Amino acid sequence: MPRLMASPHKAAVVGVAGFALSVTAFGAAADPLEPVIVPNDNVSFLMFMAKDSGEEQILNGTGPGVSQVGSLGSPTSVGASLNSPGADILVGWDEIFDTRPGDAGMFSRIRLSAETSDGSAFISPQAASEDYRLMRWEIGAHTDPSHSPLADAFGFRATVLDIVFVEATVVFFHDDVQLNSLAYGFTLGIGSTWDGTDAIPANLFTVGSDVNRIEITYDYDPTFVPAPASVALLMGAGLLGARRRRR
Repeated sequence: MPRLMASPHKAAVVGVAGFALSVTAFGAAADPLEPVIVPNDNVSFLMFMAKDSGEEQILNGTGPGVSQVGSLGSPTSVGASLNSPGADILVGWDEIFDTRPGDAGMFSRIRLSAETSDGSAFISPQAASEDYRLMRWEIGAHTDPSHSPLADAFGFRATVLDIVFVEATVVFFHDDVQLNSLAYGFTLGIGSTWDGTDAIPANLFTVGSDVNRIEITYDYDPTFVPAPASVALLMGAGLLGARRRRR
């Protein structure tokens, strides 16, 4: 089983639960069955393999690829696979709702899956022998200035007032066999407003040369724009303007 490692550079956890609750009390209650994502929304995706020394190479093509919402069951190519000639890296994602007893009605979530088209590993045994044992990704935002024009975050509907981030989890697979999972949402700011991106350079994960699929899930708690009758109450309390100034 591969050893998974999150970067020691942890972002500070921002505690805003009390504030979020006070606004939600005036606004529209979060409904996990109400869509949060814009129809036909795209997100940009970039995957790297890296060495402990910091040297890294892009795994999918030469720059960010794009994947459209609703493609979780039919992922599309975001570029050629670096370590498997003739193969592509496929990405699909969708907004989903948890319907398990006890969990239903708690949070909305986005699930993204990336895999190789031929079942080969993201990091080949040859690459691993050259000390490429780390992997990271950039979703929705990109650190290289040349890639910034291609950045495309998860898009939230105009009816969404705020998205409070709950957790991010990555699961590593070989085909359909789960190898390990890791929660790493602290780096994205648990309890803070989420901008729909996941692109922290320090988030490096140690994986083996058998990993050929990853599944990333983002849990979040949405607050929707209140009904017109509630807007005056929000403005009078000064809450709506305060919330918008946080963006």
